[in-house]
Amino acid sequence: MTNLYNYTDRNYYCGIDIRNLRFIGQGHQGKVYLLPPNKVIKVFNSSHSCKSQLHILQCGRKSKFFPKVYRYDDFSIIMSFINGVTLSEYLKDHDINKNLSFQLVEIFNDFESLGFTRIDIRLGHIFVQANESVKIIDPRKNFEIVQKYPISMLKGLKRHGVLNKFFNIIQYKYADQYKKWKNFL
Repeated sequence: MTNLYNYTDRNYYCGIDIRNLRFIGQGHQGKVYLLPPNKVIKVFNSSHSCKSQLHILQCGRKSKFFPKVYRYDDFSIIMSFINGVTLSEYLKDHDINKNLSFQLVEIFNDFESLGFTRIDIRLGHIFVQANESVKIIDPRKNFEIVQKYPISMLKGLKRHGVLNKFFNIIQYKYADQYKKWKNFL
């Protein structure tokens, strides 16, 4: 059966004409546009991707690490704009510290408490704000992939040469995660 309406040609999502918005990024699932003052609209390539990410964001709505969802339709989500720099960019100029290390562990504690089966996210999807609080963007496949430890995050920290320092920082306050994650590397 042919699709009579090609959604990739649409210009209106959640009632907003995206042609007049500032494009700020693109990933595998779609494009993101800035909505003043502090929101974005993410336009997805497929309704399945939109529905999947919406479900994850709604599950994480009480977590301080997730963007807030304001509105959505079959192919787009309006959510809070996450400002700052990716953790990967941040680590090029700064060292890992206690505050960031603890927040990283807390992200994955939240993932577990939300019932996610994928306990991982790339450094490029973790944003460090001006006040050093941490937010995540683009959570994907958290109920589809089974991964019980943050391998992408740990590998990213290792690439930046801060993994051992991270482990030294978390080993007492988060002893369980320290033991579990250290054994996987």
